[in-house]
Amino acid sequence: MWLAGTPAELDAAARALAAAGRVAWQGTRRPLTGTDAGRSRLYLRLTVTATRRGVRPTGPASDDGATVLPFPDRRSGGAA
Repeated sequence: MWLAGTPAELDAAARALAAAGRVAWQGTRRPLTGTDAGRSRLYLRLTVTATRRGVRPTGPASDDGATVLPFPDRRSGGAA
């Protein structure tokens, strides 16, 4: 994947992605020019192994306190 950002942003993104998988290859940082001066681009190849999740947490037991959004009605075009 191509990453673009400041050196600090690229460092943070590379660390976060490495924590999610394994960095198979990291290219050379290339400085950008023009309106993107001060930023760089970096090619990063990452391998991520899919793992099976355990039981997913369930949602709330009720919808008490939930907000109802007024979605448009397909027939009238107005709020339902």
